[in-house]
This record gives sequence, structure tokens and C-alpha cells, in this order.
Amino acid sequence: MKPLASRTGRISTSQTVAIDAKYKRLKAEGKDVLSLGAGEPDLDTPESAKRAAIESIRSGKTKYSAVTGLPELKAAVSAKFARENNLAYPPADIVISSGAKHAVFNALLALVEEGDEVLIPSPCWVTYPELVRFLGGTPVMIPTILEAGFRATAAQIEAAITPRSKLLIFNSPGNPTGAVYPEAELKAIAQVLVRHDLYCLADEIYEHIVYEGARHVSIASLGADIFDRTLTVNGMSKAFAMTGWRIGFTGAPPALAAAIGAIQSHGTHHPANASQFAAIAALNEDVGFPALLQSHLDACRRLALESLARIPGLKVFPPQGAFYVFFDVSAYLGKSHGGKPVRTSFELCEYLLDTRLVATVPGSAFGLEGYVRISFACDP
Repeated sequence: MKPLASRTGRISTSQTVAIDAKYKRLKAEGKDVLSLGAGEPDLDTPESAKRAAIESIRSGKTKYSAVTGLPELKAAVSAKFARENNLAYPPADIVISSGAKHAVFNALLALVEEGDEVLIPSPCWVTYPELVRFLGGTPVMIPTILEAGFRATAAQIEAAITPRSKLLIFNSPGNPTGAVYPEAELKAIAQVLVRHDLYCLADEIYEHIVYEGARHVSIASLGADIFDRTLTVNGMSKAFAMTGWRIGFTGAPPALAAAIGAIQSHGTHHPANASQFAAIAALNEDVGFPALLQSHLDACRRLALESLARIPGLKVFPPQGAFYVFFDVSAYLGKSHGGKPVRTSFELCEYLLDTRLVATVPGSAFGLEGYVRISFACDP
């Protein structure tokens, strides 16, 4: 048979999804498995969202709707951007997508061509470099370290720029580390991007989940120049515990928003109407839910850090945001555990799942060997 498209060979399966799939298989077999792998809040979706979705179905709102999202939802997202992020995205410049992951993919489809370089601070969410490679671009990883708070500096970013550089993918609060960039550092990064005429894809999905005085700032809010070259991606999954509803959204400059809308029109069309009506209700009626979730996660964070502190040999980065702890496990590598040699973080995670029934994610999935990520967004 004729070969598959060459692009399929440029992308690999997400290790986080693979670990979660194995966890669910063991769970289905009746084993008492503890999942510290997938990034999913354990609180339930707000009741207002559930009621709105059910009512939309019962009232027959089940036909095709606007490609880029229901007007009511785009208006609610526009108001959210203005209220919480100091961002003036009119509804026409907002695209509602099937989750924030879909929003990131749409944005990269609109920007990345063969040979383009995309700057990505590392460690990073597994999907960023995979999508860049899939589209024929080159991910340029900018390494960060625990001692520097897992934050890339403006100088590091500028040093990585070449004539082929197209954009920076920026995630704060970040997955897997929980790093949050202070406003002063954001301003310095914004100046570099403007000076070198680069776009910025700002993934702000964890914006409401911050701790100990850390504050989320949208990089696009720091001036007209950076606003005009930034795509701000967010969604309902994390802050509203709506992972399965698959609603993301993007605010972008008019030309980019139009391009993303055209791409979506030939890809997925609009997200499910019931999910959109649920999102409208959550944004308009449950604005206090993210604070409730944050308080719950803060208690889980303290428990996670206290528990890890009792394990000798770990180097732990206390997260300022998101709901993960990313820690150095190198003291446990290159040794035999239970008679099995464990050389890498992936092998350590396999060992923990197979013998201790605890699902975690290896740092290698995020671009940094010798580390493990756990999610504390679960029942304490």
C-alpha cells in the first residue's frame, strides 16, 4: 500500500495520555490505582453549567450554529478578557474551539510553515513541540532550571532568535513546573518579541490557579505593540473543572482571528452547542467558582509538598501556579528497585505504576530527564 503522509512520522503519542490510558486499564481490571498523572481537577462542573446544557438540549438548540462560536459565548468571553485580563478583544476577534488544545493547534496552523522556528521554554507541555514538528516547523527549546524558578529570561529568548524565528509559545502559570512569570519579566520578554517582530502564543489555561501571592498577568495586556502580535488562548477545562466539555477560546488580532476561523470552518466547525451553553452559564453565573477551586487546590498543594518532603533525596520545586509538582528524582535513577534496574524517569514511573499502583508522569515527556511530575488536583 502507498505510504502514510510523512507528517505522521513527525509526531508521537503524548506520554501523559499513555500513562493515563494504562492507569484506566488497570482501574478497569479492578485494581486500586492512584492517579497522580492526568491534569484534571477532581471537583465537579458547576451546577449552572450542567443545567444550561440540559436545557439547551431539551429546548432543541441542537442544530448547526456559528463556526467561531455562539454570539452569546463570544460576548461572555470578551467580557471575561476585559474584566480579568485587561484585554480588549471584541467578540469578532474571539474564536471558540473544542478545547484549549484545539485552540493551540488552530493558532499554529495559522502561523507555522515549513522551516519556521518556534521558541519554547522547556520543560513544557508535551503537545507544543509535537504540533510544531507536525506542521513542518522546528521547535527551539529554551532550557530552564529549578534554581532559576523554571523561568526563561528575556536574554535567553533573545539569544535563541534567528532569522527563521516566527513565534514564542508562552505558558504562565506553566505545565509541568507551576512557574509563574512576574510582570517585570513579562515586560522584558514582550520588548524582545516586539523588537524582533515575533508573534506570541500565550497559553493562559491555568491563570486562576496561583498560590502564595503569585499573580497572573496576561502578556498581551502590557502594551499595544505586544497586544497586536499575541494570541491569547484559554478555556473552561481547568478553572471551571470542565475538562470533558471541550471548550477553549482564543483572542487574537483581527487578521489572525479571521484566519483561525477559516481553518476551523474546514476542520471541526463549531464546538458542541450544549457545551457552549454550559460555558455561557459558567462564565456569567459562576464567576466565583475558580476561587473555590483554587482554595481546594491550595490545600492539596500543601499536602503534596508536605508528603514529598518526607521522601529523602528529592529536589522539589514548590509550584507558584497550576496543580502539579515537578521534582528531581535523579537520586533514585541508575539503581535497582525491587530487583528491576531503573535508569530513566520513564522507567521509574513504570515501576511506580506496575508495583505501587501509582500513576505519575516522567520528566522526559516534558523535555527534562531526571524529573517526575505529579498532579495534586485530586481527592486529598
